[in-house]
Amino acid sequence: MPVKFENYTHSFLRNGKPIFAPSELGRSIGEDVKNWVEIKVGFDPFYHHLREGGHVAALHNHRPNAFFARVDIERFFYSIGRNRVVRALREADVPRPAHFGKWSTVRNPYDDPRYALPYGFVQSPILSSLVLMQSDLGAVLREKSKELTVSVYMDDISISANDAELLSRSFDDIVSAVHRSGFRLNEAKLRRPSPAMDVFNCTLSTGTTVVTEERVAEFYEVPRTAASEAGFERYVARVSRGNAEAS
Repeated sequence: MPVKFENYTHSFLRNGKPIFAPSELGRSIGEDVKNWVEIKVGFDPFYHHLREGGHVAALHNHRPNAFFARVDIERFFYSIGRNRVVRALREADVPRPAHFGKWSTVRNPYDDPRYALPYGFVQSPILSSLVLMQSDLGAVLREKSKELTVSVYMDDISISANDAELLSRSFDDIVSAVHRSGFRLNEAKLRRPSPAMDVFNCTLSTGTTVVTEERVAEFYEVPRTAASEAGFERYVARVSRGNAEAS
């Protein structure tokens, strides 16, 4: 008996970004494809959103270095079309790639591609990472990780090194690979090599990571429960833990 194709129940905007709420069946299929990719694919260790520790671990990995840079991909999920998802699944030897590609994409709220990965689906992070890893950009990041510190957190790519010239060349190579791979740069979040930079609402410099004052102020702008405040304070402390001035 044919199954009616309804992979989401509704969509809404959060901070100006379209979010899609998966249907019960859509979520089940999303978990299924996510599990298949986890079985079939060994991701590079610098994909921190797929690892324990997340962006805090990524920040701390960069801290020993002297120079930092950042590249951000614009509308990352919505730039990855259904055909690209299907090809990536097929290359990874995941069964039923066309089926999973169909159930993992929605009509794009932006212009192109027509059907794309949405924010809100459980499988979108790992499928977008699979596409990225298989792209020219993924190959360049893998090669660069042999000589400098690389971290990927969804659409955010950070690199750092103690050699300013090496970092500058690597930054230019990565920017070129973004274009060759069919992605678009988010120019507003681009950070050229520097002794310090902002990333993940934190500031990063040699030996130091601190949640920005703006992020702290934003959190306390609205009333919070005691548990929420305590959780945020633990997060702030975890980001700063090990800072040079506190050691």
